[in-house]
Amino acid sequence: MNFNKFTHRVKCLLLMAAVLCSVKASALPIPFELFSEAEPRELRIQIPTETNPEVQRWIRFYTRQDRERFARFMKRGALYKTLIQDILIEHGVPSEMYYLAMIESGFARKAKSSAKATGVWQFMPATARLYGLRVDREIDERIDIIRSTRAAARYLKDLKKEFGSWYLAMGAYNCGLGRMRRAVNRHQTRDFWRLARRDAIPDETANYIPKFQAAMIIARSPERYGFARNSLYDFPEVRRVRVAARTHVSEIARRHRISITTVVSLNPHLLRGRTPSKTYEVWIPIAPRS
Repeated sequence: MNFNKFTHRVKCLLLMAAVLCSVKASALPIPFELFSEAEPRELRIQIPTETNPEVQRWIRFYTRQDRERFARFMKRGALYKTLIQDILIEHGVPSEMYYLAMIESGFARKAKSSAKATGVWQFMPATARLYGLRVDREIDERIDIIRSTRAAARYLKDLKKEFGSWYLAMGAYNCGLGRMRRAVNRHQTRDFWRLARRDAIPDETANYIPKFQAAMIIARSPERYGFARNSLYDFPEVRRVRVAARTHVSEIARRHRISITTVVSLNPHLLRGRTPSKTYEVWIPIAPRS
């Protein structure tokens, strides 16, 4: 075999091994240079703030015992805020639902619960598939920030249609549609706070809205609670590109003249470092930068 060809093949194999290791590890961060700073926008308030004792209790928790972690949530979320809120608004869902993702996952894209809920929106596999997300050994679109946010928006909108209340929609998002439906029917009320006081819903769900409200109140006025206000960023502009089956991320990067890190970080849901056994659409930056 020609020595140069042999050397090239060895280099390719080593590169593929390195990429596969990085895919199995935590998701690579999206290269920061792909983001651009965003201007704050005026958004219509659809979910007003409440400051009852339960909400105040969670405000104290986030600003005292959980302060460092909550600061990380706000900093990490600043990279996704405009993207998530744009998708929510596009689907007719209040932009405030952004804070639901904050209390679900802290915007960690590969967050996984003991119950096997995964991603920023903590979808269970069955619900994810019901809302069009692919979840199998090759692909887990719960980790895809764009696809999973679209699915979450549709799910929340359906729950609102079922219960007529965003609070009950959020509660059902936490404990399940069936359990919330039984609680509403048994107690003949669609008042979330009344259901919570009557112990009609699990404690975790009863705390869900107070946690949401506390996160929203603090993040809207971080300086008031001694936190720094993080700059907002526009998520990188991307396009969907159909790629042949079993195409490795290194090949996708080569064809589109972008770094492997960029391909992996925009497509962390490619669990095996390549496209699945059928053609698949991946995210590629519109204005790629190496």
